[in-house]
Amino acid sequence: MKKLFFTIASICMLQQMKAQDTKIIAHRGAWKEFNLPENSIASLQKAIEIKAYGSEFDVRRTLDGKLVVNHDPTYFGDTIELKTYEVLNAKKLSNGEDLPLLENYFKKGTASDHHTLLICEIKAALLSNTTSQLTTLETLELAKKLGIENRIIYISFDFEVLQTIRANRPSATVLYLENNKSLEEVIAAKFNGINFNYAQFLGNPSIAANAKKQHLMLGSWTVNKDEDFNHLLEQGVQYITTNFPERYLTQLDHKH
Repeated sequence: MKKLFFTIASICMLQQMKAQDTKIIAHRGAWKEFNLPENSIASLQKAIEIKAYGSEFDVRRTLDGKLVVNHDPTYFGDTIELKTYEVLNAKKLSNGEDLPLLENYFKKGTASDHHTLLICEIKAALLSNTTSQLTTLETLELAKKLGIENRIIYISFDFEVLQTIRANRPSATVLYLENNKSLEEVIAAKFNGINFNYAQFLGNPSIAANAKKQHLMLGSWTVNKDEDFNHLLEQGVQYITTNFPERYLTQLDHKH
């Protein structure tokens, strides 16, 4: 009986330690729980307000070279790469906001000394790798100009985008989103870690175990079910991106 008690106590202690190590990232801002447009400045500010570890967002480039925050390659049916910002912004987000310019997003997201990081996903362009590279380089330059480089983590499904970030900003934190490279290739590229869809970890727990052995940062997206969240917690996934950041911040508080 005493042995069983210590085993249960050890499990509980391990769960508490893992919960303390886990960070919650608001997917496209804290939009869903608060009925806000995704990737809006309002959803970013709400993520900051609830003290999420990070707020994730997506960057694309318009025909006239404006960097904007939008997940899909289209905005109200218009392909972003093929339209000017003026044409795109004729239509507003559901809360009346403009289509966010990255510069405004960066400024709003770093306007005070809060601890919510900007999790910046640079999207691969639809039509040209040149556009992908321009988007990447211009994003880096903007962050440098604003003096906020230490408040950003970069993520992408495009391996070359992250290679460009690493080559131009050796101190930047970069995480790869696609599970199509070996951990050895990720390490050779000098990326800081991986950030895979939750199903990859659930289907193959050795991914997390091997990544931790290699001292890689370990993240997962987009985690919206309690059972998935708890499985990832057990595997020691550190950074969990979710549409329900407040829910999981509350759950972590209860596990501490």
